[in-house]
Amino acid sequence: MQLRAPSKHFSDRRRVLIGGAGLALLPKNVFAKASFPERPLSLLVPANPGGGWDQLARLMQQIITVAKLSPKPVDVFNKGGAGGLIGLAEIMTRRRDDPYTIMVAGLGLIGSCISQHSPFQASETKPLARLIVENLMVAVPANSPNKTMEGLIAAIKADPESITWAGGSAGGTDHILIGLITKACGVSSDKLRFVAYSGGGEASAAIMGGQVTAAVAGYGEWKGLAEAGHIRVLATSAPERFDDKRAPTLKESGLDIVFQNWRGAFAPPGTPDYAIKWWAKMLQEMAARPEWKSYLEKKGWVDGFMGGEAFADLIVAEEKLSSATLKELGIDGTKGGNSPVGPWAVPKAIAALGVVSAAGIAYEHFKAKPGETIAPAGAEDDDEGGGPLPIWSRFLAGAILIPAFIAALNFVGFAIATPIFILAICLLMRSTTLKWDVVAALGITGAIWLLFSRILSVALP
Repeated sequence: MQLRAPSKHFSDRRRVLIGGAGLALLPKNVFAKASFPERPLSLLVPANPGGGWDQLARLMQQIITVAKLSPKPVDVFNKGGAGGLIGLAEIMTRRRDDPYTIMVAGLGLIGSCISQHSPFQASETKPLARLIVENLMVAVPANSPNKTMEGLIAAIKADPESITWAGGSAGGTDHILIGLITKACGVSSDKLRFVAYSGGGEASAAIMGGQVTAAVAGYGEWKGLAEAGHIRVLATSAPERFDDKRAPTLKESGLDIVFQNWRGAFAPPGTPDYAIKWWAKMLQEMAARPEWKSYLEKKGWVDGFMGGEAFADLIVAEEKLSSATLKELGIDGTKGGNSPVGPWAVPKAIAALGVVSAAGIAYEHFKAKPGETIAPAGAEDDDEGGGPLPIWSRFLAGAILIPAFIAALNFVGFAIATPIFILAICLLMRSTTLKWDVVAALGITGAIWLLFSRILSVALP
């Protein structure tokens, strides 16, 4: 038999097939590097508008846009509550693999994780860069009888329970500094009266309105309020005087305290390497811009840029230090702070109720005789003789409804998914009072929304 050499057409086709197979085996990241980002980017702020984290994120958005550092637009959205834990849970779960969203937060988040026993830690994210370092200020209302820090110290020593402090979340940097001041004054931490606010805007309204005796915030955060005469700065936590050098330090006031805050950017833990490199490079370029440095100077912020690996090491060290400090100050648990309940608390609770209901239906099933069906009181058989649903059918339908409800939360939100879910359960149980079921479903949904959103300060899906 005479063997023939493969034709040129066959050889070319084989090369194409082999090449295509080889391309298919390459990691997707190879193609994604050049094209990222392909859609708009987001900066998640785990606090309400008005605070230091929010101000930094909006500055980043401004510089990135004006300097054209990103080929795609950048938006900022707030997800406040529980001292930053709601936002942290967002990037650790729902946005875990989303390379288009990063979080802007600071040292206070670490304290919240510890004091509120968070299931997540800041060190479990992918730290991108520390951006700024900020000194804190101790301030009082403009008409406060305490004209100096020495006067406030005397008031604390004389009657510590008459002093009401305001600041950020429980266990955060503001709370820690207030605890250090209280301890340095020789006062037990159990006499500390602290009101936690989830956003700088709320805390500033409280001090300007005279609702609290004193407050702690970032120097740049309330610098404008002080210059406008709305509040009075008594001291800063800096190692030495800075800015216009008018405000004395805590050390000058007789308290051996130096305490500095920092803020930075964090990527979700599932962010691929190509996106990490793009974000890190872009943030480094942003921090080198002259308009960035000019704004930091105006705000009283210090350029504290630190790259990802060094920043990650710093976070681990800060977690250990904050844990020891909070334990020493007696700041632990969730008392006095925001609720640590996350946005998935309601779905989990309803899923748990569904499991209990399923167990009850299963119990009915095993008690029933073979082929027997159980109908609700007052129900009659269908005209065609179908009768009420068999128990196994209701069990199957209920089992499908629960994951469908949880999935619907991502697409239509809690306010729409919950009443529909409740009505579906009522129909499944062959309820004969549909109009009252609608009223009950809307009432239950509204009550849960008010409880979580207004009382517990928890953002629902």
